[in-house]
Amino acid sequence: MGPQVQEKLRYLFRGKGRCFARPEVNSPRARDENDSPSDTNDTDTDYDTASEGQGYESDEFDRLLTRLQSLEAEEHPSGSADPPDAASKHWSAECEVRDWLKVRGPNYLRDRRKQAPAPAVMECVKVDVFSFDDGPCANVANARPESWLNRQRAARTDASASGRDEPWTFVFQFMNPGPPHVSIALYFRPAGRHAGRSLRDLLDAEGESPFGRALRRFVRGDRKERDARFKMVIALMEAPWALRQTVPRRPVILGKKFALSYHEGADYFAVDLDLSSSKFAERVYRSLKWCSKHSVEEIVLMIEPHTDDELPEAVLGAARLSKVGDETPRRLPPRVERLQVV
Repeated sequence: MGPQVQEKLRYLFRGKGRCFARPEVNSPRARDENDSPSDTNDTDTDYDTASEGQGYESDEFDRLLTRLQSLEAEEHPSGSADPPDAASKHWSAECEVRDWLKVRGPNYLRDRRKQAPAPAVMECVKVDVFSFDDGPCANVANARPESWLNRQRAARTDASASGRDEPWTFVFQFMNPGPPHVSIALYFRPAGRHAGRSLRDLLDAEGESPFGRALRRFVRGDRKERDARFKMVIALMEAPWALRQTVPRRPVILGKKFALSYHEGADYFAVDLDLSSSKFAERVYRSLKWCSKHSVEEIVLMIEPHTDDELPEAVLGAARLSKVGDETPRRLPPRVERLQVV
């Protein structure tokens, strides 16, 4: 068992399965709360800073075991000749979301009240960080053989023989402007009692639950429906002052600010965020890119409820990125089609 798995085991037994632990008083996250803005309105993109509360253990033991099994498979892939993954030390599935985030409560459309979130339905199982000299790579999870998703597919040699559906993967990719063009792809899979399920099985299990309705309407909706629902919150746990001033801890409906593209197959659904689609965001990125290697941020993804039967709001998935610098991305060669002589 490799060092990553040992580290997760130590966390498991020290925390007794609690993923959302109360922070230390002098921790960077606790100090950050003093700088957090207050909730001054009830717009679709506001948030409340959650009060200090006890962590909870529901489904967390199964969640961490699923993560440990994923790490074990990554450290001992069959027949793998991949180079060392520099990104592995720059991300984590363990987040402090319950300590700072509030989501829409069951009667939000009438009383505007929010509450602490339940555990995320899906868990971050991997983050790929790639760079490309020849341009951005849309749908990187499916388009590049080096992606974690394609390597998982290659490893599941017995899936077709067993007749089981492939586990469903939700992918969110930041496409950062270049050159080099940096791709940060976050992979999420159903966690806890839903671990290993396909999208069909997940929707069947959730049935007519609020999250099940929201997810079904999102994945089966058109572009307009998806753009109006897909929400992200970034919380800077550690960051230079300059970055804190430009990235508020506030939910954003991404389709209102950026060009999103959607890709789907039998075993995955992917959302690409093209940062260069917003000229303002691109200027900020280029001027503050240096801050990334000094920053730790938590990223939360949600599907915004629009009707009472989709409430309370659920966290789709969350991940922590830590000090991603210029040396972190794995540089990939141009795609084959771009090498062809016309």
